[in-house]
This record gives sequence, structure tokens and C-alpha cells, in this order.
Amino acid sequence: MTAGETVFRFTADGVDLEFAGSEDFVEKQLARFQTFLKAAVGTPEAAAPIAPAHATPAPVSTGGAKESLEQYYATRPVREGRGAIQDRILLFISYLQKVQEKREVSGEDIVWCFQKLSIPEPKNLHNALGVLKRKIKHLQEGSRRGLYSLSPEGEAYVTGRFKAR
Repeated sequence: MTAGETVFRFTADGVDLEFAGSEDFVEKQLARFQTFLKAAVGTPEAAAPIAPAHATPAPVSTGGAKESLEQYYATRPVREGRGAIQDRILLFISYLQKVQEKREVSGEDIVWCFQKLSIPEPKNLHNALGVLKRKIKHLQEGSRRGLYSLSPEGEAYVTGRFKAR
């Protein structure tokens, strides 16, 4: 993502939609897909226009304030050294699934978390995800290639390892 780039992400019922580019471009795409987006979330036609999110996704209101990524990360200690990258990846996936209510996450979603917290990204994220999926079995494959979710073993690990302070 470049500075000044506008990003809009939408996920519903197995459909992932993302627009990135100038604000004008994203607004035009949203206008083009607005009927579909409203139908996907069950919003009546008279709903207010959809506003694009600038660089970070806007939290969705579910009656209370959602915990920010910064708060979530700060209250769950992550080890340093060996295994730290894997722990961070699992913590980020946990945040995206539990707080942001994403059923499945992509590598781009995880990179967004690293960037948002100004933490250096792993040199080979896809290799780390493969290890977490195939060897450690903390991740399971999503509905399509490149999407992941925590496996039951991964859920148990995250719950035990990252108790909020």
C-alpha cells in the first residue's frame, strides 16, 4: 500500500472484495458495486452511501467499542527470539477473527497488522504460514488458496498462550 492510497475491504458469505487506489477510483468502484454490497449485508435500499476506509478498515459497531489492534497486542505478551514471528502471526489471526470478525484471513491482512504496529514483516510470510499449517497444525486452510483460519489446536494454543493482562 502506498501513502495516500485508499483501501476498501469487504467480506461476506465467502465473497472477498477489495478496492485499492486513488480515492476517486475507490469511490467509483463502490458506486458500481453498492447494490451488491447492500444486498450482501441485508441493508435496505435507502441506506446511506458506503464510505471508503482510508488505509485502515473502520471498526464495525456491534453495540460496544471494539478493541483496537494496538490494545489487543499490548495486553497479550509475545515472546522474543525463536518462535516470535509465529506467535505474532497467530495473535494477529486471532485478532482478525475474534475482534474484526473475519472468518478467514489472507497474507495481506496479516501484513496490514505488522504495518499498523510498525513491526518488521517476516522475510517469508507464506513460508511461516505453511509451517503453522502443515507442521505445527495451528492453522487450517480457508475456502480458497491463500486464506487461513485458526485450527482447533491453534485456538487452544492462542487461548492458553495469550491470556490478556
